[in-house]
Amino acid sequence: MAKETSVKWSEMKKILQDTDKKELIDLIRDLYKRSADDRRFITARYMDAIDGDLKDKMLEKYREIIVNEFFPERGEEKLRYSVAKKAITDYSKASGDPEGTLDLMLTYVENGVEYTNTYGDINGQFYRNIYGMLSKVCDLLWDKTELYPLFRKRLFKVCQDSRNIGWGFGDIVYDTIINFKLNFEGE
Repeated sequence: MAKETSVKWSEMKKILQDTDKKELIDLIRDLYKRSADDRRFITARYMDAIDGDLKDKMLEKYREIIVNEFFPERGEEKLRYSVAKKAITDYSKASGDPEGTLDLMLTYVENGVEYTNTYGDINGQFYRNIYGMLSKVCDLLWDKTELYPLFRKRLFKVCQDSRNIGWGFGDIVYDTIINFKLNFEGE
C-alpha cells in the first residue's frame, strides 16, 4: 500500500493564511457537504454560536454512534471499538466540552457493561477496552473535579451492574470506583 501524498501542516497553514475569507468559507462548505462525520464535527465546533439547544442534540448524535456499536437498531452488533472511540474523540476535539466528553465516555462504559450482561462473558480484549475507557473517565474527572457530582450516580450504577462480570472485570471496576469515591468523598 503506497503512502498517501500530502503536505505538512506548516505548509498548509501558510497556504490557508494567505487564502481569502470567501475561499475558506467555500472550503468549509465543501467539507460540510462531504460527509455526515464532517458535518457533525463542524456543527459541534460552533454549536454554542448556532443554538443553545444544539449541544444536547449534538451530544445525542454522538451518543447514538456509540450505542449503535453495542446495540444496533438493525442487524447484528459489529462492536467496532474504534468507531465508538472516534465519536468520543471527534466530539471532544470539536466542542472542547469536558462535560459532554465525560458523558460520552461513560456512555461507552455503560454500554459495555450492559453488553456483557446481555450476551455473557466476552473476552479479555473487550474488558480491557471497557476498563480503559473507565480509567480515562476517572483521569478526566481528576482534572475536572467539579463535574464529579454530575456523574457520581452513573459511576456507581456501573459499579453495581458490573459486580457479577467475570475475568476480574467486576472486581477492578469496583476497586476503581470505590477508591475514586474515597478520594472525592471520604469514607
